[in-house]
Amino acid sequence: MTEKCEECGKDLPADSESSYCPKCDALLDKKFDLIEANLIVYKELSDAEIEILNKFDKEDIINLYLKLHDSYKEDGDFNEYECAILNKIQNVFSLTEKEIGSDKVVKFDGSKVIKKRKPTECIKCSKPVLKEDFVFCPYCGIRLG
Repeated sequence: MTEKCEECGKDLPADSESSYCPKCDALLDKKFDLIEANLIVYKELSDAEIEILNKFDKEDIINLYLKLHDSYKEDGDFNEYECAILNKIQNVFSLTEKEIGSDKVVKFDGSKVIKKRKPTECIKCSKPVLKEDFVFCPYCGIRLG
């Protein structure tokens, strides 16, 4: 494989099959988990998060897509934000219908979106919260509005 860690540049053992040292691999796994949690809660994907996700195997991205799909589907029909996220992941990572399953493909027409919801600020912890989605602040637990 590679001789140096792609993240930190440390030398890797000759028999290493990974492109990352154990420390960087664990750090990337934590970042992946955080991105996944944020996608479930906030339904937004930044360019910086896409850059991090590009470091993972396509299989990991497919599993993330399927997990998000199932999580969003549990709440009933997909809303425009959920459709937009799933569609963005499909497009950015070139996920095919064959890879994710034809029943998991979500179509999104961005031209129909008029305006993006703006988060309100929690009165206790000051974190941004999409008020319509939560009764309680996901950070501090205070009852919203």
